[in-house]
Amino acid sequence: MERRLAAALITLYVATGLSFSVLVVYMLQQQQLSPAVYGLGATVAAVLGLVAGPAIGTLADRFNGCVLYACLMWTMAVATLGLTVAPPLVALGLLSVLVMSARGSAAILAALVGRAVGRDRRLRFRAVVRAMSNVAMIVGLALGAVVLALGTRAAFRASFVVEAVALFVAGFLVWRVRRRVVVAEEETPATADGPGESARGLLRDRRVVVLMALGWLFALAEPMLTIAIPLWVGARMDVPMWIVSVALVVNTLGVVVLQVPVARRVTTVRQAARSAQLGAVFFAIAAVMFPLAAVLSERVGVAAALGAVAVLAVALVVGNILSSVGSTGLLYDIVPQQSYGKSQGLYGMGFDVASLAAPALFGWFAAGGGPTGWYVLGLLFVVSVLPVQWIQLRTRDAKPATSTCDPAKPDVSAAPAA
Repeated sequence: MERRLAAALITLYVATGLSFSVLVVYMLQQQQLSPAVYGLGATVAAVLGLVAGPAIGTLADRFNGCVLYACLMWTMAVATLGLTVAPPLVALGLLSVLVMSARGSAAILAALVGRAVGRDRRLRFRAVVRAMSNVAMIVGLALGAVVLALGTRAAFRASFVVEAVALFVAGFLVWRVRRRVVVAEEETPATADGPGESARGLLRDRRVVVLMALGWLFALAEPMLTIAIPLWVGARMDVPMWIVSVALVVNTLGVVVLQVPVARRVTTVRQAARSAQLGAVFFAIAAVMFPLAAVLSERVGVAAALGAVAVLAVALVVGNILSSVGSTGLLYDIVPQQSYGKSQGLYGMGFDVASLAAPALFGWFAAGGGPTGWYVLGLLFVVSVLPVQWIQLRTRDAKPATSTCDPAKPDVSAAPAA
């Protein structure tokens, strides 16, 4: 069962990498949409995705998550095929379908891992597949680069057909394990802390609310890499822009190399909390490195500034891995199993909120906020260590491990991010 889930997720990430490469260019060049119209459509899609994650995640708490996930994958496959023949505005509408389905499937995925994968293997399963999914994403991006090099409408349409097939296969693989997941749910205790807690009471637990708020803060790390670094380097530093690509490569390699070893060492609530706290500290270091890199660029030289950006990228990837493993471990431990879908949907909203807020926030930092904005953000990351400690003190630590450090257990491979 775990191997099929892993294969489905890796297949999905090949399709995701392909989509990341070609979708925007197709909309602008082949469908002749103006940047303003496309931007408006993408914003609408992001807002709808923000709502779809928790809503679909809640459905996964009531119905078979494998069936819902497969249906969403097949919906995305049909929508992707529709891009090959749809007129411009219809294609823009299909973008919303794709984003809503993607956010909903991400919530269901995390819930499926919590229910179908044993407690002692969850974090390692997610870690291994996240590492492998980065490799799969690179494959998809490489295929997309070939499409962009060809640049013809036929090449774009062929890429959408390949993507649709990958999405269909991913859905079919998850569909195949639907009965086994139901059996696994029946054999697993209903809750992490108390057997009678209902999904409606999820947000009454202050630990859950605090952890979700922290997750929304930590979600800024992704746009710090993809949005803030290009904006800051372009506006505040006199260095070659290729350093942005170097930062992205450092992030990808860091996830592939470090994700599994870090997850293997997180086996208790205390260790999960410590991992999240260290991640927050590394995020704070990354935030402070932004103004420091600008100062080095101005006063010392290009080499020192490039070194500072490299340190910044390393701090971001290490912080991202530590906070992801720690927060995921805590979330699985404090949320009742029957609420995994709803909790993962709400937690995943942080990514969407960060994606919506980051361009304006980091644009302001680059244009006017300057070092002060980064220092305030760094301070927020440092302060976030305290509520993580509060969560840990109020969560039992005498539970079975949420990940494994037993090298004798078979490596059934893996899962991605969200």
